Amino acid sequence: MFLKLWGRIQRCFTRNSGFILLFFILNYFTMAWSLTHQHQFELLVESAAMLLLGTMIFSAVLEKLTPQKILPYVKKVILFLCFIPFVVELFVMYNYRALIGAGIINSLLETNFKESLEFLKMYIGVKELCAIAGAVAVIIIGWRLHLWKRIQISYHRQSRLLGLSLILCIAAAIPAMAVYSDFILYQLLPMQRTYTAMGTAIDNMKAYHRLSEKMTSTVSLTRNESKIKNVIFILGESTNRNHMQLYGYYLPNSPHLMKLQEKGEIAVFKDIVSPHSTTIAVLSELFTFCDHESGKPWYEYNTLIDVMHAAGYKTFWLSNQESSGAWGNVAQIYANHSDYHKFTRIRDSLEDTGILDGELFPLIDESKALRSDDKNFFVVHLMGGHGLYYNRYPYEFNKFTGKDIKLNVSERFKEVVAQYDNALYYNDYVVDEIINRFRDDEAIVIYVPDHAEAVYDEGSVAGHIEENPNRHMIEIPMIVWASAKFKEKYPDKWEQIQDAVDRPYMTDDMIHTILDLTDIATEDYRSDKSLINEEFDASRPRIFNDLNYDTQIREKKL
Repeated sequence: MFLKLWGRIQRCFTRNSGFILLFFILNYFTMAWSLTHQHQFELLVESAAMLLLGTMIFSAVLEKLTPQKILPYVKKVILFLCFIPFVVELFVMYNYRALIGAGIINSLLETNFKESLEFLKMYIGVKELCAIAGAVAVIIIGWRLHLWKRIQISYHRQSRLLGLSLILCIAAAIPAMAVYSDFILYQLLPMQRTYTAMGTAIDNMKAYHRLSEKMTSTVSLTRNESKIKNVIFILGESTNRNHMQLYGYYLPNSPHLMKLQEKGEIAVFKDIVSPHSTTIAVLSELFTFCDHESGKPWYEYNTLIDVMHAAGYKTFWLSNQESSGAWGNVAQIYANHSDYHKFTRIRDSLEDTGILDGELFPLIDESKALRSDDKNFFVVHLMGGHGLYYNRYPYEFNKFTGKDIKLNVSERFKEVVAQYDNALYYNDYVVDEIINRFRDDEAIVIYVPDHAEAVYDEGSVAGHIEENPNRHMIEIPMIVWASAKFKEKYPDKWEQIQDAVDRPYMTDDMIHTILDLTDIATEDYRSDKSLINEEFDASRPRIFNDLNYDTQIREKKL
């Protein structure tokens, strides 16, 4: 009886060996790559055992329940459905050393069509196209020629190998199943990871709509002694402070800010990090009271725009980013709730005409003519260092080339790094020009990017994602400039700002600092989360995606 059953199992395995092999490779390769990179060798073996055992059982059930006439077509459809997330995740692993997660799906959903094309052009060159074509060719040839069947193994040896494989798989898989039940249900296959991440991303998008509704709620101020006439918040984009001359970078791409520092006109904060590495995730915390310790969702808090408006400020939102979008961008919601908002171009998230940040200058001049005689709060949203980098600066700012780059990377990557450094060279000019427009006013200017950008600084990793961050994705500059009139009227505040430049800070608490600076408070305001306050808690852990920046990210080597 046993021999008869075993014979059926062996024949089933032989008939389905090609399907089992391809299904296993498509669903295990990227997981194995990730676990090897993380040195999780125990889980590497256990996941292989669980997947191989599950694949064998799945193929046997599929053969039993599917009519023989359509079985080959069903197998091809299943393999095709596995192939699509495999290719996507292979691309993600190659560039980011991470599996598909909600952060990556969010990045895809918040990126417009033009930016997606730029993204692909940045990361897919001739070598990558050849690799993809080669992989597809190998799979097709292997499938068409049934190469696995050409391996001659005797019936008895095949029986022993199959028996040994099943014993090992069962021995490793069964104990692991009890420990990794959630992993099996949601994370074992690329298809599962994509589905789970998509669900999270869609939930986030729904939350953005709820935020829009919440923003109409009443703001209750517990303190309003604000007097500063002009507060300007320059919201940068994808700016890595480690690529700025101002922070010790070897290329002279911050000449204007360097001059301001030499004159003592700016405070340069040295240890600032972002709470996320995607724009939407950052903005949901940067302009609200939500942070890592929050007890409720970010969309249930008052926003900085609403608080400033309630305190008597006329609010302005000036942006070089999209004016509308299919995915409910949080920045668009903030803009719509400002007293005055304007964009460099009327375009939605499916368009990007490559407008430079210098196009914001006329909008700023127009807004100054419309501002209140009392108090004004400006947000100026830049494109900054967003890829493709060569679209972010004019020809006359094409200062650096690949020959100037000292990184140990390929020549193609050096050119990309040089383009990024040129983008920051232009960004330096833009920030300086915005400052100059308020030089004769009573004004304070705060420059903070949403997040940073890895540009082949450590190995072959470039871009910004949530799932497997390195420090270059979240280490950002923070610069505060104050006019002569501001310093004359508020010398104590300028001294507070200068005294805080060495403090460690994460920008999910930025709203506390701005309210402290402007002498405004609500019930959610906390002085120990204000960077410039004497009660500031410098011991607060800076958590990024459940990782402690100071102990788990700062010194991490890729």
